[in-house]
This record gives sequence, structure tokens and C-alpha cells, in this order.
Amino acid sequence: MNVVSRIRFPRTPETSSLYMKCNEGASLNLHTEHAEVSLTRNSVLSLNTYFNSFYEKFYAKYTELSSLYYLLKLEGDFQVSIYREQYDRENRELIHTQSFENCQLLEPVKIALPDSWRGENAGRVYLEINCVSERGLFTGGFIATEQAKIREVSLGIITCTFKKEAYVKNSVNEILKDDFLSDKKFKVFVVDNGRTLKQDEFDDQRVQLIPNRNVGGSGGFTRGLIQALQEDIHTHFLFMDDDIELESESIYRLFPLYEYATQDFAISGSMLDLYKKHILFEAGAVYGKSIDRQGNPQHNPFAVMCLKPKLNLENLSATNLLLSEDSPDYGGFWFFSFSQETIQKIGLPMPFFIKIDDMEFGLRIKGCLSHSIVAFPGIAVWHEPFYAKNPIWDTYYRFRNHLITNSIYSLSGYINTVKFLTQHLLYNLLVFDYNSAEMVMRGFEDYLKGPQLIKSHDPEAIHAKILGLSKSYKTQRVQSHPLANNEPHGDSSAESIQQPILKKIIGLLTLNGHLLPDFLVSNDKAYYWIGSEYSDYWYKEFAKKQVVIAREGNSSVHLHEMSRTTCIVILIRWLKIITKSAIRWSSVSSEWKNAFNHFSSTEFWRDYLKLNEQN
Repeated sequence: MNVVSRIRFPRTPETSSLYMKCNEGASLNLHTEHAEVSLTRNSVLSLNTYFNSFYEKFYAKYTELSSLYYLLKLEGDFQVSIYREQYDRENRELIHTQSFENCQLLEPVKIALPDSWRGENAGRVYLEINCVSERGLFTGGFIATEQAKIREVSLGIITCTFKKEAYVKNSVNEILKDDFLSDKKFKVFVVDNGRTLKQDEFDDQRVQLIPNRNVGGSGGFTRGLIQALQEDIHTHFLFMDDDIELESESIYRLFPLYEYATQDFAISGSMLDLYKKHILFEAGAVYGKSIDRQGNPQHNPFAVMCLKPKLNLENLSATNLLLSEDSPDYGGFWFFSFSQETIQKIGLPMPFFIKIDDMEFGLRIKGCLSHSIVAFPGIAVWHEPFYAKNPIWDTYYRFRNHLITNSIYSLSGYINTVKFLTQHLLYNLLVFDYNSAEMVMRGFEDYLKGPQLIKSHDPEAIHAKILGLSKSYKTQRVQSHPLANNEPHGDSSAESIQQPILKKIIGLLTLNGHLLPDFLVSNDKAYYWIGSEYSDYWYKEFAKKQVVIAREGNSSVHLHEMSRTTCIVILIRWLKIITKSAIRWSSVSSEWKNAFNHFSSTEFWRDYLKLNEQN
């Protein structure tokens, strides 16, 4: 018997709706040593949920699995029904029902999944367990097969961290305490860029701590990947961020998917909102495209379009939307798995430090090999949402690495690039964020230096310099504030936040008040909100000297103060940069493209990480 997936209990009450639903008379108990559901006569336990649905459509398409069955640990008398739902149909379909009497926990009951699960009507199936005795108990279950595996899978799990000790320890412990994973072949490589962890904190032969230089996320993941490749036993690898909350079932489900796979594919784990745990933030993404007003995709060189964004997974119709399969260009490195064969063909990640590394890596997998990247429903982690954080210094890496990626794949010309950068620089000036404007300019300037920037400069030295530059202008500061982490009062409807077009035009012409005389500028503060549902417009702070920017989920606010001199100096400097860059643009784009193979090679990375000096 091989277990394909398990029926999981929630770890906390706040996530229970993603796992199980109990009607009156059924109760979920998470406080015993082993979680269980107690039932009374006619009460129902429904597994019509995100994590405990079986997404048969995906398994039928990507695996050789054919004969599957449920095994359930029950005590009492029950009627168990299997239902199917599909993306394009409103009503659910009862595909099988079976009654069981005098069930005992030590003798699991077996229910075969009808063969139709591999048919053209395959969708999402789930169980409903109806208690027909006075008392009943459910303690666990799984989907299994007697079919022999096509291949053995050994998984190299690679996570890198920089001073996020608690997060990474929790993730490793979650993996190690999973009894089912103990029967699988895996090893966890913890790459410690901050050098704050000790090996005795991971007292298990399945975990290896690797102290590393601070070469960012891309450097940390690649350091772990090089180590895992040297062992020459791992068939597949998993990149996994340190700052996540992990459901270990997401790792377990990788094994049968690859053990029975019909083809080589990468798996993009979905990102769930850490602060709103029932919200799916992203299920893969598309690079270089956006949607026009008519809903049609269009070429947009620097755009990033999340797939299945903001789905409320408590809404069952939203869960069915996951059956409509997209074609992601990449998956975030918060949870992204791929094969050894893929690495042998496409090489290692690019030395981007942070930002855009997962995008470029995914583009290579999809474009260069025509291999699938699949966002399997039910494989996900909780991650801090992007609306809650925006360190100024990472703006540098975002723009610099966007430019490099666009050069590698010839996605954008000079005019479109300058237009893109100018729009973002102007936005930063309009909200008095001069430090972010500095990061945009420095990112472009460093891109124009060509590959020599990476070849000849130490990444730790570059990062230290960028950290310093991100605090250049003292008109900006961060502090705690009553507004922090709470949505501001007032009407947030679409009607209330739309401003008159005249105010927007005047705001642009005066650079949001920078060009107005003092007597027309108020000393009042404008409060600017950035959240999951909406964000304020930049012209909310028109003709005010200060703006307080609050982010949902963030305990601090950013205070920006207007500086006319700084704004004008930045604009003049930007005009000089784009004038000079026109001459160098064509050649520098070619230089980055030609350097790509070298930067993704093991030879480069061993030197970049100073591994040769350690031998």
C-alpha cells in the first residue's frame, strides 16, 4: 500500500474551515494528544474543504495512478458519501455511497474511489461522513493505492535564512515530527546566511546546517542546491522560504506526484495569506503580461500577474476555480520543487541576491525546456503578504533584477524601459519617498555597469552600500503609530476613494505640491493606507507637507516629509542618467544576455560563494 494523500486535521481553530466542517452534533477536538471528531446521531463531518479535497483532475493528468481508495479510522455506524464538483457546474454529484456498521478504530474501513476519477469529468472529490449510531468517532484517514511506484524519489529540501531562527526551526520541526515523512527519503539543508544557528539545534541526521555568507536568498538557495547535488542521491529538490508557516502535508504530497509522474514538471506551491489564513494570495504567476480593460492578456515587459489572487477558500465555489488550470511562468520560492534532470539542463539560479530570482528561474524551466510548472491545489504554505512589507532597500534589487531579466529574454526596448522606471520614480516622488526613488536610480545605474558589477564586486559589500543609500534622505522615518496595523477610519468604498480628475491633473503638474508656493501647502498630515483590499491614491496627500503611510499587518508606519530641493535634485539627476544610458543601452543589454550562461554555472557559483577557498 502506498499513501497518496492524507486527511489532515487543522493545527489551530482559525484554520479549521480549510480542513473540516462539522454540523450541529459533530465537534472537532484539537486539544487531545491526537486530534479527533466526535459525532452524534445524524451529525455530519464534511471534507468539502481546500486541504482535504482530492483534486482528481490534476492527478489524472500528471500521474499514472489508476486505482485509488480511502481508508478511514472510524468508531460507530456510518454512511460515507463521495461527492464530485467541477469548475463549470453548479451542482455537486454523488458518485458513491456506502454504509458501515460497528466500525473499530483499529480496523480502518475501505472505500474505493470510482474509476470515473480518471475520466473527462474529473474534478474535485471529497467525503461526507454521516453518523447513524448514537455516538461516533473519526480519528484519521488517507487515500492510498496498491499500484507499484514508477520510480523512487529522494527529496533535497533547501531553506535559507537570515536571522529568522524561530521560523526556520518551526519548519524543520514540522517536517521531522511527521511520521509519514519518516518513511520517505529526504534531507533538509538549512543554509544560514546570518550565521546565527548551531548544528546542535538540529540534532537529526536528516538535517544539515550550512553556514554561509550573506549572499541573499538566491545565494542561499544555490549554496544548498550545490551541496545537495554533490550528494548525488536526490532526484528532486524543494526551495522553501524560511518565513513561512508550513503544512507538512504539502511536502508529503510531492512524493506520490513524482513517484507516479507521467512527465517531468515543477510544482509551484500556492501562497496563503499569513494574516488572513483563508485567503489564497497567489497560485503561480505570469511574468511580462497584464490584463487590459477588456480582460485580455497583453504584453507588458515588467508586469507580474498573480494567478487566482485573493480567493476566499472558505467559499466553495472559489475552491472549484482552482480546477481551471493556468499556465504559470514561475512559482515563488516560498515553496517550489523541481527535478535533478531540470537542473542538469538549465543550470543554477542567477546571482540576484533577492527579488526576481524565482521569476527568472521559472521562465527558464518553462521557456527553455517547455516543461510544465503546475500549481497543484492543496499544496500551499502561509507566507507574510506583500502588502504588509516593503523594505526600501529591496526596491534596488527589484528594479535592477527586472532589468537584467528583461535583457536575458529580450522583453523590453529602451523607450519602454525608461517609461517604466520613470513612472515608478515619479510615484515615489509624489508620496515624498525619496529613498525609494534613490533605489530606482541606483538599480538602473548598476544595471548599466553590466555583468562586471557581479563579477568584480563582493555581494556583501554591495548590499551594505545599498542599505546605507536606502537611508540617504532624513525626511523619512519609521515609527510606531496608533494607525499601524489597523485600517484607518472612514469610508473605504470605491466611490469614496475616487478623487476628481482635476485634482489628479493639478497634482501631476505640481508634483503633488512640490511646485506650489508655501502659503498653498498645508502643515496637516495626510494618512495613506496600503492594504489587502484597497490602497489610497497618491493625490490624497495633495498640498500637504507630510504623509503617514500605514500598511495592513505592519506594526509601524512610514512618515514622509516634503522636500522641494530633494525632489528637484532627483529629477535633474534622473534626466542625466537616462540621457547617458541611451548610448550604452544596446551594448549593456547584450552583455547581460551573453553573461547568462556563466552566471548560472557551477563554476561561477563556487567562486562567488568562495567554496573553492574552503577546499
